[in-house]
Amino acid sequence: MNMRFYNKFLIIAIVALMAFSCKKEESTISRPLLGTAVSITIADDIDRAPLFELAFKEIERIQSIFNPSDADSDITKINSYAFKRPVIVSDECIDILLIARDVSEKTDGAFDMTFASMAGLWNLSRDDFIPPSKEKVAEILQFLSYKNVFVDKQSKSVRLLKEGTKIGFGGIVKGYASKKAVEVLKSKGVKNCLVACAGDIHVAGTNNGKPWLVGLKDPRGDSVIATFYMEDGDSVSTSGDYERYKIYNGKRYHHIIDPRTGYPAESGLVSVTVFSKDPILTDAYSTAFFVMGRERALTILKRAPEIAAVLITSDMKVYVSGSLRDRIHFREDLKIEYF
Repeated sequence: MNMRFYNKFLIIAIVALMAFSCKKEESTISRPLLGTAVSITIADDIDRAPLFELAFKEIERIQSIFNPSDADSDITKINSYAFKRPVIVSDECIDILLIARDVSEKTDGAFDMTFASMAGLWNLSRDDFIPPSKEKVAEILQFLSYKNVFVDKQSKSVRLLKEGTKIGFGGIVKGYASKKAVEVLKSKGVKNCLVACAGDIHVAGTNNGKPWLVGLKDPRGDSVIATFYMEDGDSVSTSGDYERYKIYNGKRYHHIIDPRTGYPAESGLVSVTVFSKDPILTDAYSTAFFVMGRERALTILKRAPEIAAVLITSDMKVYVSGSLRDRIHFREDLKIEYF
C-alpha cells in the first residue's frame, strides 16, 4: 500500500469516523483497493458485516474493469488492441469514457485520461528517482491527447487513433467507486454511510443525526487546516502535490501530470478540493483545476454553480467558493478569500 495515500486518508477521514470508536460492533472497515486505502463507514444500527462485504465486492468489481495491471480488464484490452481495431468494452467503461471526454473538453484538456501514456516515465516510487530527460518527455508527449480516443457509444467500442496512446482512469475511478459503493448500500436499506477512497469521499444520510464532519489536510504539514460538513449525497475530492512526490535537486516532482507539457503540473496550486453531489465530477475536476491553476479554475467555477472548491496556492493563500462559507471553518492563521 502506498503510505502517502494512507496518511492522506487518515487525515481526511478520521474526523468523520472517530464518533464510532466507542461502539462494540465495527462501524468502519478499511481495505487496500484501487491502489489506495478504501474505508467504509455504516452509521445505521444494523448487522453491518454482510453489508461491508457487498460494498467492498462492488469496489473490487469496479477495480477489475479499470485495473491496467489486470490482463482481462477493459483498460488493458483498450491499451493493447484499440489502435489496431475497435475494442468492445462494458457499458460502464463506455459511460466513464464519455464522462472523461466531456470533462476534458470543458477543461481544454487539463483533465486527460491519456496521461497513462507516460506510465513508468515518472516513477516516483523509486528511492533513486531521477527525472526523465527532456528528449524522453518530448518523445512520449505526442501520445497525450484525449482527442486520440474515439468512443462509439452505439457499438460500445473504443479506438485509439494514435499508436502509443494509452488511457487510464486514475483521476476518476475512485469517485466512481465511492458512488457505486454507496448505491449498493442504499439498495440494501442503509440510510447513513460514508465511503472514502483516499481523498475521494461520498456520503449518504447523517452521522448519528448530525452532518458528517471531515477534515482538510494541510498540504505543507501534518495538521488539519479546515473542517467542513457534508450532508446527504455530498461528495468531496482532494488533489495535491503532497500525495506522491519526490524531491530531486531541491525541486518537488509530483504525480499530477500536465498533459500540455508532459511534466508535473506547475500551476501555482498545491492543493485543490472540489465539492459536488457527483463524486465522479469531484474526482475529475480536482485534478483538472490543479493542472490549470487558480485563474482558469475560477472561470469554470463561476459558470458551474453545482461545483464548489477550495484552492490553496504555493504561498498558502486559500480561495474558497462563497457557497461553502457557512459549511467550512479554517485555521485562524490562514488568509481566506471567498469568490
